[in-house]
Amino acid sequence: MKDFINRRDFLKVSALVSSSLCTGLTLSGIDFYYNKTIEEKGTYKFRIGDFECVCLSDGGYNYNLEDMFSNVPTDRIKEVLLKHGMPTDYIWTPYTYLFINTGENRVLIDMGAGQLYDTTGKLLSNMKLAEIAPDSIDTVLITHAHPDHIGGALDENDKPVYTNAQYFIWKEEWDFWFSESAFEKAPEEFIRIARKNLGPLKDRVNLVDRESEILPGINMIPAPGHTPGHAVVSLSSGDEQLFYIGDTVLHPLHLEHPDWSPVYDIIPEKAAISKCKIFDLVADLDAWVIGQHFPPFPSLGHVTKQDVGWKWHPITEI
Repeated sequence: MKDFINRRDFLKVSALVSSSLCTGLTLSGIDFYYNKTIEEKGTYKFRIGDFECVCLSDGGYNYNLEDMFSNVPTDRIKEVLLKHGMPTDYIWTPYTYLFINTGENRVLIDMGAGQLYDTTGKLLSNMKLAEIAPDSIDTVLITHAHPDHIGGALDENDKPVYTNAQYFIWKEEWDFWFSESAFEKAPEEFIRIARKNLGPLKDRVNLVDRESEILPGINMIPAPGHTPGHAVVSLSSGDEQLFYIGDTVLHPLHLEHPDWSPVYDIIPEKAAISKCKIFDLVADLDAWVIGQHFPPFPSLGHVTKQDVGWKWHPITEI
């Protein structure tokens, strides 16, 4: 397993990546790299200041073009994918989650998809590979309650996997999934999974209703739109920052084409506002970013502003 990468090494790798992008490394190369190594490299260690962090893979999924970019004609989507050298019949995305050891707390952001698809369900095995015991987790931060973020909350006996954890979720998110109005805005299966997986956690759930420091150096920031109570998690230690963006956007092409949106955004107009807020912020701060669905694994990199939108700069050398 690779040693923890520090900020100086990250900047060196980022420079190499930016250079290689300029000299012909296409997104298809990144996509191929991800698919080739996903089962072999399901963990990735790095540091944010004094925080030890591990990106953890739960697998991934092939999305339909029309679902990932629901407001764009298919011919236009294929044109852009072809320009980037990417496959034109599907969009592959990783499912990446984050473990943080602050020295005082052991934190997990989101809980994986579980057995949602036959290409998911690898989170616990990769935690074991990284020597992270589920019962050592004392804090779970939930960005939102879509199935690929809370599907791994329970074991095969419908008992909580993270037996010693306190859970934090935005109050509006919790209230939405347990409301009758959810049936007007979300698929019934999503609601069933949310209630099934969150219900058993109720006694240990903490509802967040304002931007808050959950633990020293760890904040939850509202970023509604994808879901009513979607949140971003920020880490700060020393002079370094990282933003785990959840599903603020689902794919780097949503940054390059900021008017493109997925079918999964429940409130698209709010999602557009959150996108501008979060990505202007991370670009201005030159902060690390984990895009939960951003290829390639470990979904770690940084974002820069462009004349239109933003650009994703991943680490491609692990």
